Amino acid sequence: MNTDKTILNVLTPFLMCLILIFSSCAPVNKLKYVADASETSSVKNDYFNDRSVKTIQPYDYLYIKIFSLEEKTNSVFNDRSYNVDNELLSYSVDDKGNISLPFIGNIYVKDLTLNQAREKIETAMGNKLNYISVIVRFVSNKITVLGEVTMPGQHAFFDEKVSIFQALGFAGGATTYGNLSNVTLIREKDNIIKYYSLDLTKKNIASSGYYYLLPNDILIINPIKAKYRELRDYALGITGTVLTSISAILSIVIISKTF
Repeated sequence: MNTDKTILNVLTPFLMCLILIFSSCAPVNKLKYVADASETSSVKNDYFNDRSVKTIQPYDYLYIKIFSLEEKTNSVFNDRSYNVDNELLSYSVDDKGNISLPFIGNIYVKDLTLNQAREKIETAMGNKLNYISVIVRFVSNKITVLGEVTMPGQHAFFDEKVSIFQALGFAGGATTYGNLSNVTLIREKDNIIKYYSLDLTKKNIASSGYYYLLPNDILIINPIKAKYRELRDYALGITGTVLTSISAILSIVIISKTF
């Protein structure tokens, strides 16, 4: 009986440690994208998202191609091929929302769509030049993805905006420790920086106003609670050593009781 009690006393702390480790594992639903997608058919499957057109904001870069029947006009406005850097090949929107065109001056484009900006530029140039046609596009769009992702950093894209899942795809997806139910979006508009908490495990994220990211957005995939990682690493690192030690202790106890 004493031997059994001794063995039980030795095993109890180890068993308690195992229970603590496995009870502290991160819930699977925090690690799955749209985790509620696998639930019953009663869960809503269709979500409407008003994909509003992105408007031009300060510090955007615009590619502006100007067509004219006059060769001199073409050379003045389009001879910008000396550098392959998109930002140097484009026109930047200043902090007041203006772009500056040679011989034309400042044109206010803040809060305009690309089509509206095109029309405004054509009108401004048409007052001084004949037979003008303009193409306007966004260039150098970038978002930053940080935290528990495979490739954190700044990522470029060429559409007006991308979905939050596309952005995660740019970064190689979340790591094993990414908490998809606790994602932070940082967005700046009109010199005001706002923080939003998003849950990517819910399907209704598709109808959220933050489903589509805008240029210069920052997305942070927060980690699961630190204790989960620490306990898991601790368990993996010492389990073998603990088992070996317990085996040796039990052998010593049994031998000592026998003799």
